[in-house]
Amino acid sequence: MKKYDVVAICNALVDILVEAQDADLSALELKKGVMHLVDDARQAQVLARFRGRDQTVELGGSAMNAIRTLAALKLKTAFAGAVGTDEFGLRIRTRLHQLGIVGKLQENNTVATGSCVILVTADGERTMNTNLGASRVYNETIVPHQEIADAKILHFCGYQWDTDQQKAAIRAAIKTAKSKDTLLSFDLADPFVVDRHRAELIEIIENDADIVFSNREEARLLYNTTAEDAAKRIAATKAIAVVKLGADGAMICKGDEVIRVGAKKTHVVDTTAAGDMFAAGFLYGYLNGVPLARCGEIAAHLAADVISRLGATVSDSALAVAEEMV
Repeated sequence: MKKYDVVAICNALVDILVEAQDADLSALELKKGVMHLVDDARQAQVLARFRGRDQTVELGGSAMNAIRTLAALKLKTAFAGAVGTDEFGLRIRTRLHQLGIVGKLQENNTVATGSCVILVTADGERTMNTNLGASRVYNETIVPHQEIADAKILHFCGYQWDTDQQKAAIRAAIKTAKSKDTLLSFDLADPFVVDRHRAELIEIIENDADIVFSNREEARLLYNTTAEDAAKRIAATKAIAVVKLGADGAMICKGDEVIRVGAKKTHVVDTTAAGDMFAAGFLYGYLNGVPLARCGEIAAHLAADVISRLGATVSDSALAVAEEMV
């Protein structure tokens, strides 16, 4: 028997959400809807622009968002990442404990904890300014091999391809997972990640991944083709392909089987973490042994809920419905 349902390795960040205007983005010379990697000075400049405005603070990072939701759905979870010995690092450690998530955190006293300032405009688009901080120093010496061996699924994402030591850590984690029959769930994370590391990501998909999450643009960039064709190419590797198509729903491919999942209508307020919650919903269904189509429906339900409000947290009512769907 495995002790954990899902163990995740990802950037350990604090999300700071702010409602912004297009004029704010122009003043800061930010491209709307894109994640911008920034240093300490730039992050301070962005925060200064919004000093005095209401802010929502929560745990952040792609796999962290997914693992928070899985924990809220009563699955046994653990999270591994790197933080600084500062207020944000303490906040992450404390919050993981509150949520019942086993935290395997590496502390670094020379680098600040990572943060992501998410600017949400009236159209629901989110423009992210990410300072990875301590996450960039995560390395293979502190990979939680025992927890990975004791997990049904190891979930990780393309954001770990930022530094060579992060990549080495993921490869070490993959090796342990494969030796202990732990399934590998891989979220491509962001178009810019695919654009920069296409060959390496394809190698992970072809040789290691059991479940692959992607959105339309990531799929297109991965194989320079349509999202639909990319899903079939991923499925040809024997992985389950889960491709999110926005308002067109999603496509799930396993072998020659193609499943279409309709998008759930909702009023879009903030698209932050929509893909992360989709992944959480799918994994929740998968671990509960429901058909892939039902996994997709649960995923679409949680994604629709999270984008209907500000912040990357699924509502209690949506969680209750998800539990009823398995």
